[in-house]
Amino acid sequence: MEKGRELKMKLLNPFTENTRNLFLYIFCCMDCGRSDRGLQLHHIVGRDSNSAFNAIVLCNVCHEKCNHSQEEERKYFKTTFNFLLITNYEPTENDLKFLRDYFNRLVYNNIKI
Repeated sequence: MEKGRELKMKLLNPFTENTRNLFLYIFCCMDCGRSDRGLQLHHIVGRDSNSAFNAIVLCNVCHEKCNHSQEEERKYFKTTFNFLLITNYEPTENDLKFLRDYFNRLVYNNIKI
């Protein structure tokens, strides 16, 4: 691992060490797939939660284009959810709180079920 990449991931976001470590070995943008633009860990729905479910690795270009639309948030959440599922991630209390607070918005478009 490049020392600069590790330092950059730490400096550009306020995620917890555990959350950053989950994504540390993602070497390409989880949106466009490019690996030549620098990578950042992005808050999907804003900085209210540092949950792993609220994080996605984006290249600098995709990160700059983020507009936090519901469509974009849903797309990024689905990508992260699937990534955490295949890595057998065990959710923390913080993650469960995030899912309780945002799951409806990110999956069902605010439909009350």
